[in-house]
Amino acid sequence: MVKNNKDKVMQEIIEALKEIRAHQPNGELKRIIQCVSALDVKVTEMHDKIMDPQSGLIVQTNKNTDFREMCEPERELLIDQFKGVLRWKKVIEWGIGVIFVAVIGGVIKVMLG
Repeated sequence: MVKNNKDKVMQEIIEALKEIRAHQPNGELKRIIQCVSALDVKVTEMHDKIMDPQSGLIVQTNKNTDFREMCEPERELLIDQFKGVLRWKKVIEWGIGVIFVAVIGGVIKVMLG
């Protein structure tokens, strides 16, 4: 009985393999090959866009970095000038505040006095 069961299982496996071979046409494999080929083309295009020595992503990034490094001294100068304007503004605000208090104090003294 065990041998009969094993023979039956083997026969089912053989039938399943025949079924797979019958329903696995070359068209399916060709479609897989076409998909892989299309993927290869897209990856190659992406590689070319990234690595192109004239206009690739890496070249553009390097140009951007060079530009920022070139502009750094001018940027620092503008930041220093802006800080100077902020200091000047603070002094003027403080001075106007002192003058305002003095004027209000003088007006009150004249009115009361």
